Amino acid sequence: MINIYRYLHKYLGIVRNNIVKIIPENSFLFKWMTIIGLKINARSCHIPLTSMRIGVYATEHCNLNCRCCTAFSPLADKTFLNIDTYRKDIEKIAELTHNNLDLFYITGGEPLLHPQISDIIIIADQYFPKTAKQIFTNGILLLNMPDLFWETCQKTKIQICLSRYPIKLDIDQIRSKAKAYNVSFDFFGGRDVPIKLMWKYPLDLEGKQSLRRSYNLCTQINTCVTLKDGKIYPCNTIAGIKHFNKYFNAKLEVISDDVLDIYKVEDINEVYSFLARAKHFCRYCNRRGIVLGIPYGSSKKEITEWT
Repeated sequence: MINIYRYLHKYLGIVRNNIVKIIPENSFLFKWMTIIGLKINARSCHIPLTSMRIGVYATEHCNLNCRCCTAFSPLADKTFLNIDTYRKDIEKIAELTHNNLDLFYITGGEPLLHPQISDIIIIADQYFPKTAKQIFTNGILLLNMPDLFWETCQKTKIQICLSRYPIKLDIDQIRSKAKAYNVSFDFFGGRDVPIKLMWKYPLDLEGKQSLRRSYNLCTQINTCVTLKDGKIYPCNTIAGIKHFNKYFNAKLEVISDDVLDIYKVEDINEVYSFLARAKHFCRYCNRRGIVLGIPYGSSKKEITEWT
């Protein structure tokens, strides 16, 4: 059954990508198709885990300022991953998983802003040498990165995944540099077309959403698992909501049930069980209220960009 859902999601994505050439993203039909796609995609993600993909924020701030950013980076103070804490956390995850993950990814914010980004990659490779690894970047800093960064990417076989925003980048030169260092390079989601329209997944400040509905439309389940400061966060919304709360003096509550302390876990199945259920925080996610077709632009840091 899960394979059927995965096939349907892939097929619907192809149909949607062709229909959007005729029907605008802010139309009712496109939104209807998107909600159906979210349901199908969620079904394909909500499966009992036997292995997992997990990532870290190298930074939580960014050198772009995108409106509706799902990581809340425009609202974040400069925040860099602490290398010592990170190494300790990675060692614990490696112990729990017997050094076996489906994927380990490094994201942000903009991860290339971290002055020790090469160390972050090397530590991941030390504990997960056989695991596929990716680093997600907007690409602004790629051509200015030192040789050490490119040599580290080559040695660890980490793939550079570029998020394709409508900004000025010399893609051909980036490709050439990656090829010169024999580094795998691709575009996030396989999309080599600049993103011109954004989506907004609005937050319900009163927390009145149905947990079941939010969960059944959530594509972050089991796909956006985040490791931060000794805790596992099931999605990047919960992982980054502190920035939203601080900036807008909001009170979207994260309780102990929403996160998992890895140092209180003795078996990886405890992690899988934690990730397999809706969270208290899901009541703040108005997934059905998704807003499509928002022109890409800079954030004005207005609360309406996230609500």
